[in-house]
Amino acid sequence: MTNKKGKFFLAGIFGAIVGTVGGLLFAPQSGQETRKDITLLAKKIADQIKNSASDTQKKVKEVFGQVTDETKQTYNKIQSSLSSRVASVKTAGKLIDKDSYSQIVEDVVAEFKDDLKTTQNGAQKMVGQLKKDWLKVKKALV
Repeated sequence: MTNKKGKFFLAGIFGAIVGTVGGLLFAPQSGQETRKDITLLAKKIADQIKNSASDTQKKVKEVFGQVTDETKQTYNKIQSSLSSRVASVKTAGKLIDKDSYSQIVEDVVAEFKDDLKTTQNGAQKMVGQLKKDWLKVKKALV
């Protein structure tokens, strides 16, 4: 059984390497152009989901239980990371629908789980807040 897992793991790594090399060889534009596209799309998404100051404070309080400069910074950092990740996926030519957006949200929030330990269920609350922005993100992707 362990041998099968090892072979499966090696096949997965081999597939990832082949996919990466193929992507680089057949990329229609340079890396610099791709990074520029990602940056522009991330900014467009960020602008679309940007909240008013009072709305941001409300969301920060719901997630963290209090509004401080640190909690607002963390909230904005997570939101910015999400925008960049969505832009990267979209620029890579992958479809982003509600389900894939939800998965990206969960992955990004998981990266910040240590920052969200200050409140009970902080990560779940943050995921819920970011998933509510799907329609705004969808509009930016068009």
